[in-house]
Amino acid sequence: MRFFNIKVLTILILSIILFSTLIIYYFSINSNTIEVSWKDIKVEPLKADYKGALNNYGLSDTEKDEIWNNIDDYKEVRYIYEIKNTSSLAYSVHHRIQPLFSEETKNMLTKSENQLLFPQNLPPGESYRTRLRIIIKPDDQLSDQEILDIVSKDRFTITGGREVWVIPFGDESITVGPFQKNQ
Repeated sequence: MRFFNIKVLTILILSIILFSTLIIYYFSINSNTIEVSWKDIKVEPLKADYKGALNNYGLSDTEKDEIWNNIDDYKEVRYIYEIKNTSSLAYSVHHRIQPLFSEETKNMLTKSENQLLFPQNLPPGESYRTRLRIIIKPDDQLSDQEILDIVSKDRFTITGGREVWVIPFGDESITVGPFQKNQ
């Protein structure tokens, strides 16, 4: 009889431990894994030493011709982010970006990249910096600071998936912006 009680007690304790572990596992997988910090915005004159350098922007031939012939009228804006995986178990994978430009930015916008620079699959606790570039054609009377003030109003939605041992556990999205210098 005593052996039976020890056996039942052992099974009960192991069941509680297993159940607790599964609950902790579930919540660590289904909690947000990505944290996005908007680190900086840079506004600079568009630089291209030769016409072929504009191929990096995914422009059509007519857009390249227009920009190359009037390159001093264009500026490049770089939005710089840090993406961090805050999960203790899940990988953060397949990062994508959806710009939500302000109307003022849309009026100046010539071309936007479609994806982040070198998106990475992040192991738990890791982070990386990335960027998104756009080409704008601002009014001649706007200074770089005024352009910076305009593009600082933009927002971006970063989307990524969660995976544990190559098994997907859904997507998550975070919207960042407007930019504040002391983030």
